[in-house]
Amino acid sequence: MDSRIDKVENALLEILRREVTWQDGTEKMELSVAGLNAVMRLAREHAVTGLVANAAMRNRIVIAGGAAEGRGEAVMRLMQQTMAHRQNQRRFEDAVGRFARLMKENGIAYVVFKGLAVARHYPEPFIRTMGDVDFYVPKSCFDRAVEVIERGLHVVMAKEDVDKHYSFDWQGIRFEMHYQIETFGSHRHQLCFDRMIDEAMAEHTDSFTVCDSDGNGTEVSVLPPTEDLIVVFKHWFNHLLVEGVGLRQTLDLVVLLTAYRDKINVGRLMTALDGIGYMKAFRAMLAMMRRYLGLDWFDNFFVYNRCDERYADKLMAAVMESGNFGRKAYRNHTEGKKKSMETATRALRHCVKFFWLAPKDIICLIPRRIGITLKQKF
Repeated sequence: MDSRIDKVENALLEILRREVTWQDGTEKMELSVAGLNAVMRLAREHAVTGLVANAAMRNRIVIAGGAAEGRGEAVMRLMQQTMAHRQNQRRFEDAVGRFARLMKENGIAYVVFKGLAVARHYPEPFIRTMGDVDFYVPKSCFDRAVEVIERGLHVVMAKEDVDKHYSFDWQGIRFEMHYQIETFGSHRHQLCFDRMIDEAMAEHTDSFTVCDSDGNGTEVSVLPPTEDLIVVFKHWFNHLLVEGVGLRQTLDLVVLLTAYRDKINVGRLMTALDGIGYMKAFRAMLAMMRRYLGLDWFDNFFVYNRCDERYADKLMAAVMESGNFGRKAYRNHTEGKKKSMETATRALRHCVKFFWLAPKDIICLIPRRIGITLKQKF
């Protein structure tokens, strides 16, 4: 057990590690009903209940106790949780499949990223908690894509200048159409990243298949492995700095690192990370994965130094403190000036704490992100 985190946190991390990396796949974990309830409360704060519930349903977690301890009620709640996740996954696949067909029929280039694109790499896709659907369309066909989507899906898009996307709700799901996948503080880093994405799409896009409610299989376009990993990592680090980031987003990185083990072009990855100024941050993230989640295959390419190891502990502490998009750490859980100021203060504190992991970008990012936060909330 790691002394830096408590007993419940260690139990949850151990369950998640086994579920997403298949390590110790035959070994079962035993939890009392009270222990399970404590783990599930923490899992809810990090939006990872689907993984814990599925582990119990697959008998990889043995629930000790009987009727007197409430074992039956606990099992029933886990079953309901699993069913809800399955239904939600089908709903997302149906909507994304119909969306992808519309884009293909009209010859519009796009890639879906995060969310469903990452869920396909989980041992069972439904166990990942879904949020919204993020997709990117190059500038060359962005305006036409807006017209096609509004006409074809009968929606009206809202323009979000702050986060570089348009958004619309369709079939009860929020879609975010990005004209810039990630925001950087440094203009040079921004140009390097945007060029990387557009060149990757021009060269080759991957795809995966989803089925809609009519049983039709549809190919959904996604980024190649190296660029996909960089996007998810940058999104993770940006949220860690600004709002906070929890285990759901951290597990997305674990899953991609595991799934792409033999597919990542390491030379290309390192060149891209240097170009966007995030090599130190990436190394610290890998050191965190190695220490807390047993992910060590990148040891073939990196020799971790004392700084990497020190930041590994700081990163995990920030993840466990934050919860899903920082919500766990909020003292003021309502909208308004207090919450706005708390977000701005946290962003400043994290930017200072992790400054040396991406110094050039952070020094440009601090005034911009705090200003954005205040603008959004006030």
